[in-house]
Amino acid sequence: MLEVIPITQARKNFLPSIERVANELYEFVVTKHGKPVAVILSYSEYSRMVETLKTFEDKKLTREVKEGLRQAEQGELIPLDNVSNND
Repeated sequence: MLEVIPITQARKNFLPSIERVANELYEFVVTKHGKPVAVILSYSEYSRMVETLKTFEDKKLTREVKEGLRQAEQGELIPLDNVSNND
């Protein structure tokens, strides 16, 4: 769940906020004078985001994923038994 909190509240409730992020899949947007300045999220969520960004930076992999999606939409599926591990 995403919650927006002012920086004064984030400072005051830092440890409980960290526990909520770690245990309850909470995410916080911290604001200063009503403007977003930071995000508090779990390390696992951060890691997933970084890996996703790395995937999108890999142009070859991105092309392959797009091609695979296109093939799936067109019904051009290959049975798993016919896929080699030498690619």
